Amino acid sequence: MIDRITITSIGMPRDWLKTSDDMGKKIVKPVLQTLVNYWHTKFLPRHFRTGAFAKYNYKPRTARYLKRKQRMAEHGNYQARLPLVFTGALKSQVSRMISISGTGKKATGRMSAPRYIYMYGKGGNHPYLAGEVTTVSPDEAEKLTKLADDMMSKAMRDRTETTVTRAG
Repeated sequence: MIDRITITSIGMPRDWLKTSDDMGKKIVKPVLQTLVNYWHTKFLPRHFRTGAFAKYNYKPRTARYLKRKQRMAEHGNYQARLPLVFTGALKSQVSRMISISGTGKKATGRMSAPRYIYMYGKGGNHPYLAGEVTTVSPDEAEKLTKLADDMMSKAMRDRTETTVTRAG
């Protein structure tokens, strides 16, 4: 399981989370969960496209590994030309489903992935695949921030508080 996709409400005014109707649960939590889902559907697939190697600063692969990937592509596995794809198992598994949980302060998405995502060789030259898959580029972080701001603003506008006053 990859459990490193976490979006946290950094810089949120503390009084928002201490309101009488527990705004953290009613407004912030769904917004953060929506952001994780948005990342999974819109940004995760970009990790498996041409150009992702440079965009996300993946660790350089060894010549031996690149040669093996080239042979895979020559024998009909055309997906092997893409970043983070050798057989396609990683791409297939992480793209399928995400389980999202959250609180008023953070939301976390869990995806299943092949076991090798956390396996490292003795040489220390192996990339940290879990980190590479979950990396967010600066432009994506900006887009998520803007989306969160828009969603929070809309939720605040739509929110109506009912006040009960006692007559006499």
